Amino acid sequence: MAKLLYSIGGVLIFAGLISGFLYYGWGEHAWGAAFIVAISGFLSGIIFVALGAIIERLDMNAYYLEEILHRTPAPPASDKPRPAQHSYLKNNNRKTSLEALKGYKMDAKD
Repeated sequence: MAKLLYSIGGVLIFAGLISGFLYYGWGEHAWGAAFIVAISGFLSGIIFVALGAIIERLDMNAYYLEEILHRTPAPPASDKPRPAQHSYLKNNNRKTSLEALKGYKMDAKD
């Protein structure tokens, strides 16, 4: 994918510069339009090249992370019991009960 974006960026840069200066510059003598077309082609090509560089860096990072994962030893099996569940997590209920806050009123000092 990175190579595709690099090549699209190169084509856009080349096409923008060539079409801007050949068609608008020497063909129609509209140098303002020639510079605008050339600069827009160059900038759009640079965007594609930058996206290709970002994807290439992401691929490289993914490769290094996979390599680190394969080199890391597996964690040892533990015979220790897991920590006890808190009282508010009984019956897989993840919401805390608000019974303890019943009747609480906030003061200006809170």
